[in-house]
Amino acid sequence: MANKIYDAFEHVTADNRLKQSTMQYLSDRRQKHTRHVRYPVRAVFAAACMIAVLLLGANGYSWFFAPVSYVSIDVNPSVELALNKIDRVVAATAYNEQGEELLQGMSLRGKKYTQAIDLIAESDVLRQYLNPGEELVLTVAADASKERSLKAGVDQCSSHIGHGCRSVSVDLDTASSAHGNGLSVGKYFAYLQLVQYDDSVTVDECKNMSMAQIHGKILAHEHGGGHGNSSGHHGESVEQEQMPEAAAESSTDAEAGAAESDSTQRESDSTRQESGSTQQESDSTQRESGSTQQESDSTQRESGSTQQENDSTQWEEEWQETGSSGHHGCHGVHE
Repeated sequence: MANKIYDAFEHVTADNRLKQSTMQYLSDRRQKHTRHVRYPVRAVFAAACMIAVLLLGANGYSWFFAPVSYVSIDVNPSVELALNKIDRVVAATAYNEQGEELLQGMSLRGKKYTQAIDLIAESDVLRQYLNPGEELVLTVAADASKERSLKAGVDQCSSHIGHGCRSVSVDLDTASSAHGNGLSVGKYFAYLQLVQYDDSVTVDECKNMSMAQIHGKILAHEHGGGHGNSSGHHGESVEQEQMPEAAAESSTDAEAGAAESDSTQRESDSTRQESGSTQQESDSTQRESGSTQQESDSTQRESGSTQQENDSTQWEEEWQETGSSGHHGCHGVHE
C-alpha cells in the first residue's frame, strides 16, 4: 500500500517558483515568531530595571550620583569634574569666569571622565587660552583604591593634548580644602606650593592667576629670585637663610640669660654687702656700748675713789678732833 502511494506521487513535481514562494513563507513565519519572543524579553528586562530602581530608591540614586573623586582642568580657566563610583561625570563646576565660558553649552554629565577631558581640551574656548608659555594641568583627587586607575587615564589624555600639559595627583583632604576656599583642586594645590615660599600670597590672588604664572613664581623662589616671607623648609637656600636666624636667636637668648645671671649675681653681692655693712654697724654699736660701759665703770671707780678720799678726810678730821680733846684732858690732870 505504501509503495502504491509513493508510486502515485513519484511523478508529481513543483516548479521553482512554487519552491521559492514556499521558502519565503516559511522564512517570514520564522522571523515573526522570533520577534514575538524577543519583545517579551526586553519588556521583562525593562520591568526588572524599574523594580530595582523602585526598590533601591534614594540609596540607588545616591550611589550613582554621589561624587567620590575629582579631576580638575586648569589653565586660566579652572573647571573640575566630579566622578561617581564608576568614573562617570556627575557634575562639572567652573571656578572662575573663564571656566563658566568654557563649560557653556557642554553636556558632560554621564560621560566617562576621559571622554569629558578630551571634549574640554578640544574645545575652541580652551584653545584660545593655550598660548605659548601657558600650562594645562590635570589634577586627580581620589582615594587609594581609585587613584592609580584614574591617574593612568589622565596621563593618557595628557599625552595627546600637548601644550605643556602635565598631570598630578592629590588626596581627598586637599580637594575638600580646595572647595572650602573656592578653588579647583589643581589650582589650590599650586597655591599650597607657592605659599610655602611666600606666605603673603592669598587665595584670592591665585584665583586670578594662570597656572603658568603660579608655577613661574614657584620656580623664581626655588632659584633664589623670589621675594616674600618664606614659611617652609624647601631647598638648601631656604635652610641656609634660616640657619643664621636660628643662630642669632640662640645667641640673643644666651646673651639675655648671661645678663640675667650677672644681674642676679650683682643682686646677691649687693645683698651680701648690705649684710656685711649691717654686721659692721652691729659690731660698731656693740663696741660703742662696751666703751660706754667702760666709761660707766671708770666713772664708778672714780666715784668710789672720791668716796674713799672723802671717807679718809672725814676720818682724819675726826681723829684730829679726838687727839685735841685728849690733850686738853691730860693737861688738866697734870696740873
